[in-house]
Amino acid sequence: MLDAIRRVLGEALFPSRCIGCQRRGTALCAGCRTALPYLPRGLCPRCATRRGAAACRGCGHLSSALSAIHAAFAYEGAARNAVVTLKFRSGRYLVPLMGELLRESLAVRPLVADLVVPVPLSGARLRSRGFNQAALLAGCVAPAVRGVLAEDVLSRADRPAQRTLTAAQRRSNLEGAFACARGLELAGKRVLLVDDVVTTGATVSTCADTLARAGAGSVRVLAFARDL
Repeated sequence: MLDAIRRVLGEALFPSRCIGCQRRGTALCAGCRTALPYLPRGLCPRCATRRGAAACRGCGHLSSALSAIHAAFAYEGAARNAVVTLKFRSGRYLVPLMGELLRESLAVRPLVADLVVPVPLSGARLRSRGFNQAALLAGCVAPAVRGVLAEDVLSRADRPAQRTLTAAQRRSNLEGAFACARGLELAGKRVLLVDDVVTTGATVSTCADTLARAGAGSVRVLAFARDL
């Protein structure tokens, strides 16, 4: 709780910095907005990674329960700065901007969902950070996809941080890590799973498996950024 109070005070006392050039006083200056790393054309429509001559390298690592990954940006430059700042540098002031950019991407490529489900944090990590960045972004996009924000659908057990592990270790680390709340009616529901960034796809795949076992009709992912 004390850490969360310190973060809130810090956000109030120190003005925001541009996620591109670090200029104080704005979350994103006009010049850096034009240089945002939007996802390039020609990516796989399912896993949103680059396709080789014969096959796409990303789909093989995704759960069959996951219909597609959608993202606004490549995980580089200002988009990467936004994710890192939001998650690790008390950057909640970026949520309105990141939500606006996600809604702009949805205006170009619309999605419709019944439920909007954020990728959950473990209890320990939520207490340490003070907020779930995925839940904040999910709240921004739920009206745009005409879905109901459902923050309590998934829960997550305490495990080592994914960013410290290899791709194989990430998949192993997540076995049994997620659970669906009991008594939920997910049968046939179109679920949009929201996260700040998708890297290997291990986390969203495990979430999709959990949702599918609970009866979800389809699971798509919307992320602010995709690691290509």
